Amino acid sequence: MDTLLHPIITLLFTGLSWFHGLTSDWGIAIILLTLLVRALLFPLNLRIARQQFRQAKMQPILTEIRLSFAKDQTKLLQETSKVYKQFGVKPLSMIAVSLVQAPLFLSLYRVFTTHGTTMTSHFVPWIATLGQSDPMHIVPLAYAAVTFISMVVPLTNEIAATGSILSRVSVPALIVLVMAVIIWSSPVAIGLYWTTNSLFAIGERIWYRTPLGKKWIIHGSVALNGSYDYK
Repeated sequence: MDTLLHPIITLLFTGLSWFHGLTSDWGIAIILLTLLVRALLFPLNLRIARQQFRQAKMQPILTEIRLSFAKDQTKLLQETSKVYKQFGVKPLSMIAVSLVQAPLFLSLYRVFTTHGTTMTSHFVPWIATLGQSDPMHIVPLAYAAVTFISMVVPLTNEIAATGSILSRVSVPALIVLVMAVIIWSSPVAIGLYWTTNSLFAIGERIWYRTPLGKKWIIHGSVALNGSYDYK
């Protein structure tokens, strides 16, 4: 695995070292690298946001179809497929986009576990190196709080209106809990990266709720007026 990821690992560590040369602080360098990575991934995350928006807009229509063809599964599948096509929703594309990012995250993990013991930062003065786990658990707790907020803040009002409050809270809470357990004993460098990543995600979601941000989500969408002739 390391052989396959070696070019990415080398590139990331080179970038991290460059930021360290500018700031003389590995913690700040990690934050800057995280912001750069998030900026480069913005087109992919925007694609996911557009898919989520379209899914939210078509939910009322899918509900009507399920009620109308509850006894005709063949027709139900046909009409559901038509709606997905009309709204341009491709569920598998969201999974594909996430998988594309996996090598990057694995490479970052390798960078931090390999070089973290030589990294120090005034940003987290209570630990000797960023390769250690946080003995005070401040970074893992900050990660959990920030990430939970980033996951429950809806991209748009349309998305906020879908699903129950319980589902919109319980699923993120479970994901955050699992990740927090992992970060609890991981190098602080990893927790610092993911906390910064989640802070960026919050800012991104807030921006999507602005008039300009919503235009970016709607751009390229078709048939989003909430109507569909399935009879």
